[in-house]
Amino acid sequence: MWKNYLKTGIRSLLRTKAYSIMNIMGLSVAMACSVVILLYVKHEVSYDKFYPEGDRIYRMVLERIYPAHVNFFAVIPSGFAEAVSNEIPEVEGATRLIGQPNFRQLVKYEDNTFEEGYIFIADSNFVELLGLEMLKGDPKNALKNVGTIVISESTALKYFGDVDPIGKNMEIDGNSVEVRGVMSDIPNNSHIRADFLLSATGLQFLQIPNYLGFSSYTYLKLAEGTDPRNVEAKIPAVVKKYASGQIERQLGISYQEYMQAGNGYNYFLQHIGDIHLHSKLESEIKPNGNILYVYLFLSIALFIIIIACVNFVNLATTRSTDRAKEVGMRKVMGSSKGNLVFQFLTESVLVALISCVLAMFMVKLFVPVFNDLAQMQLAFGFVNLDLMALFLAIAVFTGLLAGLYPAFYISALKPTVVMKGAFKTSAKGLWIRNSLVVFQFFISIVLIASTLVVYKQMHFIQNKQLGFDKENLMVIDRVNVIEDPESFRSHLLTLPEVSASSVSSTLPGGLHFGVQFQIPGQQDILTTKSIVGDDHFLKTLGIKIVEGRGFSEDYNDSLSVILNKAAVAVLDLEDPIGAKLRRTDNGNNEPQLLEFTVIGISDDYNFESLHQEVTSLAIFSMEGQPFAQNISLRLSSTNMHSTIDKIKSMWDDFAPDQPFIFAFLDSNLDALYRAEKVSAKLMGLFAMIAVIIACVGLFGLVAFTINQRKKEIGIRKVLGSTITNVVILLTKDYAKLVIAAFVIAAPVAWILMNNWLENFAYRIDIGPGLLIVAGLLAAIIAILTISYLSIKAALANPVNSLRSQ
Repeated sequence: MWKNYLKTGIRSLLRTKAYSIMNIMGLSVAMACSVVILLYVKHEVSYDKFYPEGDRIYRMVLERIYPAHVNFFAVIPSGFAEAVSNEIPEVEGATRLIGQPNFRQLVKYEDNTFEEGYIFIADSNFVELLGLEMLKGDPKNALKNVGTIVISESTALKYFGDVDPIGKNMEIDGNSVEVRGVMSDIPNNSHIRADFLLSATGLQFLQIPNYLGFSSYTYLKLAEGTDPRNVEAKIPAVVKKYASGQIERQLGISYQEYMQAGNGYNYFLQHIGDIHLHSKLESEIKPNGNILYVYLFLSIALFIIIIACVNFVNLATTRSTDRAKEVGMRKVMGSSKGNLVFQFLTESVLVALISCVLAMFMVKLFVPVFNDLAQMQLAFGFVNLDLMALFLAIAVFTGLLAGLYPAFYISALKPTVVMKGAFKTSAKGLWIRNSLVVFQFFISIVLIASTLVVYKQMHFIQNKQLGFDKENLMVIDRVNVIEDPESFRSHLLTLPEVSASSVSSTLPGGLHFGVQFQIPGQQDILTTKSIVGDDHFLKTLGIKIVEGRGFSEDYNDSLSVILNKAAVAVLDLEDPIGAKLRRTDNGNNEPQLLEFTVIGISDDYNFESLHQEVTSLAIFSMEGQPFAQNISLRLSSTNMHSTIDKIKSMWDDFAPDQPFIFAFLDSNLDALYRAEKVSAKLMGLFAMIAVIIACVGLFGLVAFTINQRKKEIGIRKVLGSTITNVVILLTKDYAKLVIAAFVIAAPVAWILMNNWLENFAYRIDIGPGLLIVAGLLAAIIAILTISYLSIKAALANPVNSLRSQ
């Protein structure tokens, strides 16, 4: 029985080659795209699922409530790891990572010297609590002693080759540490990346517990069966017990008064497996993904499959007149409706299986392109049984989905009508085909509109005035390795290609540390981001002073501070110039009594990404806080290669044996929107594929329509119709369908993309023009598809179509 179904199906495919090719190509491209998207989704949802006891591991994070705003932090005060472990019985263990992932340090072993990031201070139980694999050394004792380090497997290979690193000494920024362990590389599908783990034992800044300053990534292992909400409910009491005394000593007010002033600490737990897709906190170790993009691309995969299935249904129903006599004959010969349904389902699944084989090779070719666009490392191999099973499941599902309606529709034809030759396409069948075409172009227009919105938002971000000049600004990192950064800056200015230069702790888009201010005699506390810059910082970046003055060589500005307009608004300073502010954020048990004088007000510039509105910022002088990390150079040269060579030569004079690391500020800022830019590229690609697949089906549908109306066309031409008249006649019905699709798609696209734009504090408005452009693009593509066949039909000799009359 099945053998007969299979033979009949193959004969049917060979008999109608054009129809078969259109179906197979449409389905194969759709399946290939869907599988690549599913590979991406599988990768995204696999993050941090490999820890042996990961179901019990949580990260403790913070919602910090300030009187005028709220911030969410991935780092918390370092003292709470021990506090919650001691105070909350359900916490079986706690461990910390301390450090800044992107803070580059110089690492040496003998002749091997590299600049490295992802160097962290870790508690001795870090490797054991997370269940990381230790290849060499004792996981319980490797980090228990002062001056010891655990390195990753790839780091060991990089520095030591085949030599056993245990017991060897390395230098990290001039400090000697002994290698006591080698752990397996933490997989890429983790929110954690740590190449070096330095022992926290004996470090002076950890000897005095800190419950206010944010510095530690803190992980808790809960006892089996523990509800994390029960642990969260107990944290406020721990915070009050341990942090209240420190607040009262530093600020001179009670904990209750501090909270009543609008401050708050809402600590909560994130399951380690949820961090990558659900966490959007400040100071993450690695850029996280977004569950919205997972849902988005899953929807695109489903839409593309549905469009291909719609093509199959449309083309199959258009062939119903060709197969009507076959169905009638089979029924006369005794075939039941069930037999016919199985026959047509066999044919559709056969088409899907052939498409599946072709799609496998497409995926093999497409994955490297996808990896390049998405900056990922997806892998596909024919020996992967899981992937093969996925392919087979998609093929069978697609075949059944595409073939179900045609199977029941064609098998229901009445043999008495068919055998008399009176069978014609019904109005119901025509309505269904038109509805499916509308649905295809509805999806296509939504995808096109969404892509245009993402691209326009990215263009807006790249061209928005940020309050400073990001063009031609070169940034040299790690100038702290130079003994006298100011001398190096002065020497750089001797180059004619350098028009301005400054030294600072960070730059827009970088990490800005937090400070707390209190107006003497008042209880209100202003917590703000801050930066340290020299006398030339504002000029080099092109930041405007709207009131007062900037830092100057003519003044001693060691206790001066510049606030942005947002900070003045939060402090409610009517006359800010000359106002006194006391810093209270030293993080120790003794209050910081230094008072700073406000000397200037800067314009609000976007020192963070455009996902956030401009918040309060304090700019300190390098005279009082010599925290030199970057040198910024304003370049006026057109020959960048020559200029960079000159700057590097000067760097080598001041910092011999130190790597020369530089970037351009506009490139660094673009990296803040990597996820959106990648999504824009992928959406554009998949939107184009969806439209092409839809047009393939439309091509077949129009070809069928023209074939049915060729005698009508011949008569019209004999009676005097022009080619233009014929093309308009054949095009207008389908143009109406595209217009109907646009009417439905426009509000849906607006709602979807308006929700997406809520991720940005600064965003475009979705006007009707953008949606109309999306509709016009879909219409033009559809009309071009239709016009090709229409013109061909209009040019045909009417004698050929009327010969039998």
